Amino acid sequence: MPAPKGMRFVPFAIGGTDAVHIYSDAHRIWLQLRRDVPTGQDIGRPSFKVALSLTPEQAIAIAGELLTAATRKGSPQTSTAGKQPPKPKSSTQTPK
Repeated sequence: MPAPKGMRFVPFAIGGTDAVHIYSDAHRIWLQLRRDVPTGQDIGRPSFKVALSLTPEQAIAIAGELLTAATRKGSPQTSTAGKQPPKPKSSTQTPK
């Protein structure tokens, strides 16, 4: 798919039907989210396309949050859901 004239286009495929497209030039950054589901494949799952115009500051903030989330996902130490805290060690020793 061609990008608008003068804009850089970077597509990211997410699964079989979803995609993130980034369009940019010297003045604008557009983030486009897409889902293209053929009706014959799944009549209940809607197709859509939505685009957001971002400032450079917003783009950097979103990129930073994505990096933070991605690094936390790979670290087993950050998830405490469903885990019990470790039992405190006793400072007194019992004689043998």
